[in-house]
Formats: sequence, structure tokens, C-alpha cells
Amino acid sequence: MGGNMANLQTFDVAISFAGSERDYARSIQEILTENGVNVFFDELYEADLWGENLVEELGDIYESKARFCLIIVSQQYVERVYTNVERRAALDRAINSETAYILPVVTDDAWIKGLPKSTAYLDLRQKSVIGIAEAVIKKLQGKNAPNKILLPEGMNVTRLPIGTLKAEELQKYLLQLCAQSKNTGVVVFGAIIYDESTAEIRQLLQDEVYWDALDRISGPDFEVFAIRDEQQSRYKGSDTTEFLTAASINRSRGRTIYFSRLLKEYFNEDDTRLAYPSLLLFLVDLEMVSKCRLVPLRYGTIDAVFDQLRTLFSVIADTITTWREGNETSIDTLWATLKINLLNKNYTLYIQKAPASAADAVNRLVQFMS
Repeated sequence: MGGNMANLQTFDVAISFAGSERDYARSIQEILTENGVNVFFDELYEADLWGENLVEELGDIYESKARFCLIIVSQQYVERVYTNVERRAALDRAINSETAYILPVVTDDAWIKGLPKSTAYLDLRQKSVIGIAEAVIKKLQGKNAPNKILLPEGMNVTRLPIGTLKAEELQKYLLQLCAQSKNTGVVVFGAIIYDESTAEIRQLLQDEVYWDALDRISGPDFEVFAIRDEQQSRYKGSDTTEFLTAASINRSRGRTIYFSRLLKEYFNEDDTRLAYPSLLLFLVDLEMVSKCRLVPLRYGTIDAVFDQLRTLFSVIADTITTWREGNETSIDTLWATLKINLLNKNYTLYIQKAPASAADAVNRLVQFMS
């Protein structure tokens, strides 16, 4: 290697990715660096690479200068020229290595030509960037890996690709998202609430086409996920002891009370039923829950529910965008405008008393995350 690159050290991990996945790569790199991992990420070595022959330099890095090569696999990755240079170099190293070298992380259904399909991989649609970074650290440090990794202060959380995160991964992601409000301003997220009896909404949630559309509509500043509630019941009997005569039997019979587990256990509301689907909306400022509102939706066909969610998400996303473009910082201003816009679209808003701490609010939601 020539020029300034001759002085480059070897790395714990070299990250290979297409430009479309740069935000994911950057977030993983930031977390790894915070935890003492030596990472090759092209942005960090822009000056060193300037004027060099990239085919030679990148080839050398991905073939011989790293302990592991983390590849973020996507359709864009397999089609780009320079990612092919990195891929071929990594494959050459892998072929001649007796231990694992390539660590694939997939974002869609694409795969790396030349890499055995039996190779174990992690799915960014099922793990957040935090989960991926944790796995890398465990790979590097084995039994010496810490139980809890450090997260960079003020880190810009990367929006997730369409997918289904496990509860613990979603928890990590939301906690980091809320922590971000301390440095970058208001964070808004929502949970679509459903139960097992609402077959239409369950089908919608499992349909990637619908979710992809809703993801785009919700924009970059409104994160949405789904949680499952349960309709529970209890028998409310008569407080009066009577002999069960023909005259008294009707008076003695109690009744069955149906209620929402979420409202009872999370919001401490007794014997309250919930309309499914509903949206539970959180506005977080300085790591504290500023507003929590429950927005019930009308039950209907998949398309009818989708239309309601599409309109609801559009109102929320557009309001946040307009608020940010106006260089506003007051969450009260955002909420006042958002409330008016939602009421004008005939949405009903119920005030909910969530935990004051955003971290507590997220941690208590975990039991409802599926």
C-alpha cells in the first residue's frame, strides 16, 4: 500500500456496505468505536484514501488488514462496483482462512455471490444496529464481552429497515431513541395496539406491502411499532348473601367484566375496554414523556384500517416536518398544532398517564411487545 495508507494499522472489524446502507454502517461503527473496537469505516479515513488507487487500497484492507469483515448485504450492495472490489477481497481472505472472517448482516433478500448460503448471518430487520454491535463485540471478546455495551452520547439513531424486531431489540432501540431527545430535540413514537380477535389488523401488520407504505408515510421523525393487548375478564358477583330462591336468583347473579390488560396494568385503569386497533402516541422531550395520548380507530376491513392509519400517520409526520422546518424547539408548540390537526381530521384523543421517565415508559411496555 502506498502513500498515507501505508501507516494504517490492522483493524478489529472492517465494514463493507453500499451507499444506501451508510446510515446503518455509521451507527454500528459509532457504537463499536465507543466500546473500544478498532473499526475501518471509510469516512474515518477519507484523507488517507484521498488520491489513492481505491481498487488496490480497499482490496488490501478487506483482504489482509482486518480480523473480521462485517458486510451489510443488500440488493444495492451486490450491484455496486466498489462493493464488488471489497466483496472479492473479503471472499479471497475467507477462502484461505480456517476460521470465520465474513460476518454477513442482511437488510433484504439479497445474498453475496460466492458466499455459501449455509453461512450464518444476522438480520437487521430483526436486530437493531445496537443488537448488531453487541453481537460483534461478543464475537471479538467472547467470554470477556461486557453484559451491557456503551452507547455514544448524542448518537443519531438510525431508522430501521422494514422488519420484526424481537422485544428486547425493540426495547434497546426505543431507549436509545428516547435518549436522543436530550441532545437532538423532541422524539415522537407510536404503538399500534391490537388483540388476537382483530384478524384484519393482524393481517395488515404482517403484510410487507402495507407496512412499507406506512413506513414511508410516517417519515423520518415518527417511529411506529405494534404491540398486542389482551381482553381479560373477571366475574363481578353480588355483595349480598341470599338464599337462592326463585324470587332472588336474578338479583344474585353477577356479571362478567371485560377489560384491557394494557390499560389496567400499564395505565392502572380498572375495568376499561379498548377499541382495536388504537394508536398509543408518545411525545418525548429531554428523556421525559411530555404527552401520551390514545387514539382509537374504527374497526373495518384491511383497506379501511390502512386508510385510517395512512391519514393518521400523514397528519403526524407532516405536522412534525412543518414544526422542524420552522426552527421551533418548544414541544408545547408542536403539540398544540398536532392536536388541532388531529381533531380537524375527527380523531379522538384520550389523555393517558404514562410513566414520567421515557425509559420507564419503554421498559414497562416490553411485556406487551410481541
